[in-house]
Amino acid sequence: MSKKIASCLALFVLFAFCVVQARAQSDDKRFEVGGQFSVLRVPTRIVTASGSTLAANEGRDTNYGFGGRFGYRLSKYFTLEAEGNFFHRDNVLDDGRKVQGLFGVKAGKRFQHFGVFAKARPGFVRYSRGDYRFVAPCIALFPPPIGCFQPVARTDFAIDVGGVFEYYPSKRTIIRFDAGDTIVRFPDRNAAAFQTNSPVFSLVVLPAAAGTKHHFQSSVGFGFRF
Repeated sequence: MSKKIASCLALFVLFAFCVVQARAQSDDKRFEVGGQFSVLRVPTRIVTASGSTLAANEGRDTNYGFGGRFGYRLSKYFTLEAEGNFFHRDNVLDDGRKVQGLFGVKAGKRFQHFGVFAKARPGFVRYSRGDYRFVAPCIALFPPPIGCFQPVARTDFAIDVGGVFEYYPSKRTIIRFDAGDTIVRFPDRNAAAFQTNSPVFSLVVLPAAAGTKHHFQSSVGFGFRF
C-alpha cells in the first residue's frame, strides 16, 4: 500500500511537470511545480496506571516524509497551491503511516531574488492506524493490551497555516522553506498509548476523546516556475 501511495505522489509531480513544460515558452511564469522534504511533529500518549486509575501525558514524535507541490499564480500576490506528502514510518504511537493532501492559497510579496508569503491550506490527513477495532476473544485486562485490537485506517480534516520563504537562484528556479502548524480535527476513537509502569504490556489501547491537535510542520524543497 505504501509503495502505491509513493508511486502516486511521484506520478503527480511528473504529470504536473509535463503539463507546465508544454507552456515553458511563455514568459508569464504562472505555474510552479516542485518537490519537498518535510518534517512533522506528531502528538503521542504516555499513560501511568495505578489500579483502575490512569494518568495520561502527551509526548511528541518526529515523522520524516517527502512529497510534491503544484501551484498556479492568480495574481502578483496570490497563488493557488496543491501539495501532497507521504510519511512512511509505521509507528504505533503516532497513528502509523500518513498521507497528507492540502489545497489552498499562498499570499505575499515576490521580490527579485526572494519572496515572503503566508499560507492557509485546508485538506486531509489519512492515518494507517487511525483507529483500533476490538478483536474478540481477549483477556479481560485494564488497560487492554494492543494485541486485543486490529488497527484500521482513518481520514481526518486538516488545515495548514504558516509562512513561506522562497529564494530564486534564477528566473525559473525556486528554493522554498515552509514552517507552520498543521491542525487536525480528531473524532472519538481508540488510540494506542505507551504504559510506563507495566512489566508485561507496554503498549495499550484506550479511548481518546474528540479534539483538535496541533502538529508543527516544516519543509524544504526545490521547484521550477513556468
